[in-house]
This record gives sequence, C-alpha cells and structure tokens, in this order.
Amino acid sequence: INVGGCVPVEDGTSLSYQEFRERYLLPNKPVLVTGLMEHWRASRDWVDDHGKPDLEFLARNFGGSKIQVADCGEREFTDQKRLEMTVSEFVTHWKSDDPERRALLYLKDWHFVKEFPDYGAYETPIFFSDDWLNQFLDSNSWHSSGDTVPSSDYRFVYMGPAGTWTPLHADVFRSYSWSGNVCGRKRWHLLPPEQTPFLFDRHKKNTVYDIYGTVDEFPDFSKTSWTECIQNPGDIIFVPSGWYHQVTNLEDVISINHNWFNACNLHWVWRLLEDDYRDTVASIEDVRDISDDFETLCQRNLAANSGF
Repeated sequence: INVGGCVPVEDGTSLSYQEFRERYLLPNKPVLVTGLMEHWRASRDWVDDHGKPDLEFLARNFGGSKIQVADCGEREFTDQKRLEMTVSEFVTHWKSDDPERRALLYLKDWHFVKEFPDYGAYETPIFFSDDWLNQFLDSNSWHSSGDTVPSSDYRFVYMGPAGTWTPLHADVFRSYSWSGNVCGRKRWHLLPPEQTPFLFDRHKKNTVYDIYGTVDEFPDFSKTSWTECIQNPGDIIFVPSGWYHQVTNLEDVISINHNWFNACNLHWVWRLLEDDYRDTVASIEDVRDISDDFETLCQRNLAANSGF
C-alpha cells in the first residue's frame, strides 16, 4: 500500500463549526476530531475497567436485540457474508474458546437509536448535526411502506474483536459519514475520489475488495496513493463523500457511526442517483412498450436498488 498522507487531527473542544465547514466539509477532506466523547453514556456503560467492551453489560441490557453480523472470513458478492442472531448469541460467540466457533464475526449496522430511543447512548457532535438524511427519515413515514427506502435510519453501532474488518467501499448515497470509537483502535486507509478510477478492474465493472489481498485483476491499483490514520478510543473520524476506505480493527472495538448529507454534499448524492437511474432505465428498456406506467416501474426499481 502506497501511503501518501495522514489524516489531520483537530481538538473538537476548540474547533468552531465554521472552521470545520471551511476546512473539511466544503473541500471534502477527512479529519480526526478529539475530545468530544468523554461525557457519552456509552463511553461509561459499554466499557469495562480495562478499556475493553463490557460484553456482559451489553448482553444483560440489550441481549434480545436482533442484529446482523458479518463473517469477516467469507466473501459474498461484493461484501462479507451476513448472519442474523441476537446480541446475546453474538456475545457468546465472541467469548467462546472453541476454535470452531471463533470465526471473526463483526456486528454491523445495529440500529441502536431506533431500537432504544430513550437510552441516550451519545449526543451527535455539532459538526455532524446538520443531518438532512436522518432528520428526513425520522419525520416521514413513507419510507417504511415496503417499496421505498429499506432502512429506518442511518445511525449504527458496530462491535467486534481485534482482526475484524470492513472491505473497501464508498459510503451509501455517497454520503458523509462519521464514526466515533467508544473503545479500541482502528486503522483506516482512505482514497480521494479523483483516484477512484484506479480501483476498477480491466472491464471497468468491479472495484477492489481487499487492498491487502490479490489485486492482479486491477491494472491501475499501483497508481493509488492512500491516506492513513490510526483511530484511538475517543476519536471521531469524518469521512467525506466519495472517499473509498477500508477499516481494520486493531483491538476489540465498539464504535458509533452515522451516514448523513446536507447542502455541502447534496450534489454527490444527486449525481449518484442520476447515474443509478440511467442504469435502471437501461436495464428494463425492453419492457417500456408493454408497461402501463414505465416511469413508476423505473422509480420502484431505483428505490429497491439504490435506497431512494
């Protein structure tokens, strides 16, 4: 991996919103923000005296919650294979000494806020609070009708042991994301949008799955220059629109994550939906003449494939 730069670090207690907007939101640059998580309830309740995830607390208080976990050792299409279980079952697996049960499972996309709205695990920092995506989903019921957006919100808890990881990807809708480490350390590799073409295979269809794996089918990968950082407990990383990234948990980790967009990056979202719409139309062009309402069919397929 050719590392060409590091993510800058800002003290969140002295950084103004205007400074954050001018330095990072508008130029679409990543940053690590420190000093904003000490007062979070999650930082007290979910961490034991050794700085590790308090698995017993989580199982005792949220054990019945149904979650999705990723098997980090098994690929399924462009992502890791997903399994469904409860938090209690996940904790039991994590703590097991049986090597046959020690597959690296990573709890992802737990809609904790939606499921436990009164718990108050954290407060969204001011830098990320102008969140049109989640505010829209919170205030509208249309997305739960079954034929539109598949997600109730884009606020998640992630949790997994050292060695779990997330494959290379750019975030949903080309949204911004922020991720705060409640405990544990992560290594991030990020690639700016102008280098995205270097990630595609010879057929310009698929992108790299694992930047540490075999990349023989990707002739331009050697041209990439990555931005790297180590995210420590209490650090929050801001990931801008269109930045591909791969993340590895160096220690047992719990993190809180949001996807979001606003006026600063709405053009990224719109451009992606336009591209997806054109692909949707092209994929069913052969039924245009026999469809009673071709446009409604296109919009329904767009919502199913892209989320809007």
